[in-house]
Amino acid sequence: MQTDVRVVAFGGECVNKVVDLTHSATIDRVEITDLSDFNHGEIDWRGRLEGAHWLLLSSSTVVLGDSARSAQGAGMTFAEFEGPRVAMIVDMPEDSSRLAESWGHVVERIRQVHLIFLMPDALSRIAQIEGINDSELLQKIRLMGMVPQVCTFDSDSGRVRIEHSLGSVDTISSSESSSYWLANYLCELPKQGPGIEGVLAASKTI
Repeated sequence: MQTDVRVVAFGGECVNKVVDLTHSATIDRVEITDLSDFNHGEIDWRGRLEGAHWLLLSSSTVVLGDSARSAQGAGMTFAEFEGPRVAMIVDMPEDSSRLAESWGHVVERIRQVHLIFLMPDALSRIAQIEGINDSELLQKIRLMGMVPQVCTFDSDSGRVRIEHSLGSVDTISSSESSSYWLANYLCELPKQGPGIEGVLAASKTI
């Protein structure tokens, strides 16, 4: 099944890394020169999100300032009406002491998120915040917010873990980085069709 995948991206460095590595999708990057100070009301979320498959965001964006936080919240709200799925990268903020704050914003709006991707350097810290083992974190997050997919990729071991509403995937990929794996996964998932078979096929494309 061939699908022209379209991704709307908003956020800082980790979002940019993913879309820079995306070669088989149409990217609409919301370009903001200074995420700490801008007029968030000028972003036409309705127009940008119409017909998109994904709205790609990151947890660290909300600690960049009130404007960034408001813009991200507005994007998630409009996504509910316009139809794209929200993919949230949980990454380590530049100021690592603010991880709990950025994760807290994800938890507050977790019912609006369709896919959570935990960067490896943030995963163990989030597990500490939640007071559980790393191995249990993905499933807890999925059940806590009824998130359709919670996933992570460790490029050192090549291990992919996905908690899905229909089960679990634990497999190996040869992707060179977490950003590269996620870029390909977001492109392939809409093409593979629904169900655990589609999730597994998309997770192993690279």
